[in-house]
Amino acid sequence: MILQERGEDLLVIRQTDHAVLAGFLARQWGNDLFRRPEAFESFCLAVREHDNGWGEWELAPQIDPKTRVPYTFMSIPTEEHVALYQRGIERVVQVDRYAGLLVSLHCAGLYDRSRATIPGFSAKYVKSTESRVVSEFLQSLKLQQLRLKVDLRGNPATKRLTEEKPLETNAAALEALDRLSLYFCMNSLEGATIDNVPLYVHQESPNQVNPNPVNTNPESREQGSVDWELRPMGGNSVVLSPYPFRKNPLPISILARRVPKRIYGDELDFQRTLALAPYFAVEFTLHASDEIGRTRSAVA
Repeated sequence: MILQERGEDLLVIRQTDHAVLAGFLARQWGNDLFRRPEAFESFCLAVREHDNGWGEWELAPQIDPKTRVPYTFMSIPTEEHVALYQRGIERVVQVDRYAGLLVSLHCAGLYDRSRATIPGFSAKYVKSTESRVVSEFLQSLKLQQLRLKVDLRGNPATKRLTEEKPLETNAAALEALDRLSLYFCMNSLEGATIDNVPLYVHQESPNQVNPNPVNTNPESREQGSVDWELRPMGGNSVVLSPYPFRKNPLPISILARRVPKRIYGDELDFQRTLALAPYFAVEFTLHASDEIGRTRSAVA
């Protein structure tokens, strides 16, 4: 669950709705600069379902017994966080092993504090007393990933997807879309950078000249990645450069509810208050920057 402070109120966004937005963005991915990821259907499934384990928890969200304010996706106790992601990953694996592998890799990254780059987002907070739980969970994820790779390598159609570079590339794309969705769900609407976004660029011959060059640093150029720059332009519009989507501008919306920002007596108090709050859409528009120009033809 994502919470935004809005004066005397809290704006509440479900983690599953954040994932729906990320999945919508995945479906829109693809133009002359950013071709679609490999195994596109599996990739889109992984992006859309990467937080599906939150579904049961968000039916009866809990509050922190010390502060008596609702838990967020960052403050929820680690044992519950582990349990809901275990549940969610297994669901995806049952449908699509490759999508499940991507979600498992994403989940492991949630505990990597070095990966936080955008304002308001950081790795899962872990108390010192919870370090053993996290260590055991991460080890179980590594074993799960190994088993999934073995299964996928046994099928000629999916064998290449388990190679280090393609797997890292699709995992990085999932991470980028997760962060882009969080940027809007957390609604800071400040300038921000999302790093290490795969270009998926088509190879050009030495005689070809790219009419729309991308500014990359030497390291990202070697790795075929680039940094996304987000720049607010007034209202609820944001410029994204370089621009990866088929449609420009791209309207997006997120379901939210509004509840009073107060101390809640107990979990039932908060759950009743939230249940009575109507859903409404928070709308934004993404634009390509002038230097990249309008989005070119989409990749079929």
